[in-house]
Amino acid sequence: MNSSDQIKLFTIMMRMWLVGVFIGIGGTVYFLIIKDNDSAVYFFGFFILSAVLYLLRKKQIKNRKELEANDEKR
Repeated sequence: MNSSDQIKLFTIMMRMWLVGVFIGIGGTVYFLIIKDNDSAVYFFGFFILSAVLYLLRKKQIKNRKELEANDEKR
């Protein structure tokens, strides 16, 4: 798998986790409104996990692009 394909794959995965962030926020707010605190805590945990994985993928894309740029200079 070449570098550009990896960047495309990481971008798709990053966007999936970003959608997860929005689902987590929406679920947390919804369950807080209907007073179901247990489900709200579950969705808050899902939000935290999704946000961390989104940031991890974003950093991975940045590092991969820098690595690709360094390889081109050689």
